[in-house]
Amino acid sequence: MKKSIVMLCVMLGLVLAAGPANEPAPRVMNDVNPSAPHRPSLGPSSTFMDVPETVWTKTLTGTYNVGVTSVQDTLMWVSAGQTELRIYVFNIKDPARPLIDSFAQTGGPSGWGIRDMAWKASTDEVFAGFDNRTFHVYDATTHVPNNTYTISGYTGTVRGFGYSPIEDSCWTCDFGNAPMTKFSIAGANGHQVRASSQMGSAYGIAVDTLQHCYWISQAGTAGSSPIWMMDTTYAVVDSFNPTGWGIGGGIEVWNDTFLLALNQTTPDAVWCFKFDIVPPLDHDVGVLSITAPPGTMGQDSIYPIARIKNYGANPESIIPVTCWIDSLGTRVYAGTDTLTGPLAAGATAYDTFPTLWYSGLPGTEYAVTMFTELPGDLNLTNDTMVGTTQITGAIFSDTIRVRRVAKGTPNIDGFISDGEWGGSVEYDISDLAGRGGTGPQPAGSALAYYLYDSTAGFMYFAVDCPNYSGRIDYDQFGPYIDEDGSQYWSADSSEGNYWVEYVGGDSVIYRALLDIGPTIWLFGPVPSAVSVSSTTSGHLQFETKIPLGTQKWQLDVNPGDTAGYFQYVSVTNSDLYPGWWPQTLLNSNWANPQYYGTMIFETEVGVQESPSVEFALYKASPSIVRDLAQINYYVAGRSSVSLGVYDVTGKLVKTLASGPVPPGVRTAVWNRTDNSGRRVANGTYFYRLAVNGKSVSSKAIVLK
Repeated sequence: MKKSIVMLCVMLGLVLAAGPANEPAPRVMNDVNPSAPHRPSLGPSSTFMDVPETVWTKTLTGTYNVGVTSVQDTLMWVSAGQTELRIYVFNIKDPARPLIDSFAQTGGPSGWGIRDMAWKASTDEVFAGFDNRTFHVYDATTHVPNNTYTISGYTGTVRGFGYSPIEDSCWTCDFGNAPMTKFSIAGANGHQVRASSQMGSAYGIAVDTLQHCYWISQAGTAGSSPIWMMDTTYAVVDSFNPTGWGIGGGIEVWNDTFLLALNQTTPDAVWCFKFDIVPPLDHDVGVLSITAPPGTMGQDSIYPIARIKNYGANPESIIPVTCWIDSLGTRVYAGTDTLTGPLAAGATAYDTFPTLWYSGLPGTEYAVTMFTELPGDLNLTNDTMVGTTQITGAIFSDTIRVRRVAKGTPNIDGFISDGEWGGSVEYDISDLAGRGGTGPQPAGSALAYYLYDSTAGFMYFAVDCPNYSGRIDYDQFGPYIDEDGSQYWSADSSEGNYWVEYVGGDSVIYRALLDIGPTIWLFGPVPSAVSVSSTTSGHLQFETKIPLGTQKWQLDVNPGDTAGYFQYVSVTNSDLYPGWWPQTLLNSNWANPQYYGTMIFETEVGVQESPSVEFALYKASPSIVRDLAQINYYVAGRSSVSLGVYDVTGKLVKTLASGPVPPGVRTAVWNRTDNSGRRVANGTYFYRLAVNGKSVSSKAIVLK
């Protein structure tokens, strides 16, 4: 998946893995009524918090002050680095906040010394981070480190440090050089919760267990270093930057009501902010977010998932949760479930509904409403969450069907002409989920076509990139085929791993496992393969054919075979991936066939143009519809087309196509729903194709 220079490096023998989601009446408002108050999902620019009051500031006489934390409710520790390498202890409750003690930092800290700190009240210990993923655990009374730990799954300096007594877990960050990482109090089980690119210049972390959020101080430039408020999903929902604030350092919550933040100016100072907090209600739960269905998804079936939060002061059990999904005002899904709990105060939990929801065709938009109905809930305004789900793409599945060519094999000239690939289904492999590592790409960014001809001995690939009008070196796509479907690479076959790329010209490069060792790879051109890319259509297109056979550089597949399959499309020489299939495959798993989708080499020939007829409706596949059916039709010239599904009374059930289409073979997909998105009952249905006033029909049987 890398550019050719990287390929040459891999030739030296890199290992395989290296590489490319209520109270009853008399209350009038309730969440069963969709018009009741609700709130949309919080976005990055949401603002709901006033800037907290600055209660006091403490000017520090030392230099290079870095971290701060409250200790034992009456004390404040401030760490200083460089030539001092000390921790200073102040009486935080005395209005003058006098210095009462100090001690040297020992056992590893250097340079800036101890960074941010956090106090664990139950054991009277202070966590203090420093270089090389390391932190001390100090006895808060003796000032002696009881333990020193190294954080797993993390590579930066432990600059920010937050601790939660509810979860007995810790968090850290390091400017923009490392992600926000969660780990145990002994440094184990470290894992990313927010990417480094999303952390700005984060320096300090404080866990606010009363307001159920994280405070993140920023060490940017003076006047441009806000303190972020991050919710429990790690989304930045607010920030503040008071007058006179400079550059943020360590940060910590004190006595639930106050926030201590180190201002790294000249001289350094600790600022104490006070929150105007409304105590939590005794009983208050609600939907924090809609995890599934997501905002955009391909045509698929999915179990809805809600994230529930206990905003109240008491643990809760037996929480009723409801999900409604509506299309054009018609309810197509009504699911109920019960979150058994117990759900602790401030905690969240995911609730998965037990019934599948089946989406409609691409282009359909749904309104999704999820709400809780806890008996005795004292705050109904946060119970309901609403959102929308847009169905994208032409076909979204984990199976690709490769049809045999009947006649008229594609002309490999880099131009996907009308009807040329009519025997293939058009697959939208756009990187909708951002799996390629470049962020989500819109539907229609990458369209793929597949055919094979066992007589001529070739498999044909085509990729269309409508959003990219140019072509430069290293524009490419890569088909990876686990030919025998074994979910691992077999050393006795090529396993169909190719780079199809443009570098001053078009080429197909194969990569095969050698028999002499499982980690030795062989690279080279593919004899008889042809690849041509062009922008003749006005945007970038590829057409390729790769020979079938048993040699290392050939595809060892035959009619009826099932293979594992992965494909990416990379353009603009910047590792931008408009195409990535299957959508579920993570970038880190690209070399592991067990995560691939399924490719089926159909034994029947693909549908083909019929120049002697004006139009045709082909047999649907499958003829008995249990989930999805593909309906293929042909028009000899550009025509006005209407394709629909009708019941036995002649009533229109579902419109599949309507309007002008170019000549050639076209494909429509029916997921056995009607125009309102509801699943149709078992029985006999008819596909009816009308072209320029003439029509033809075909029958379908629908069974569960």
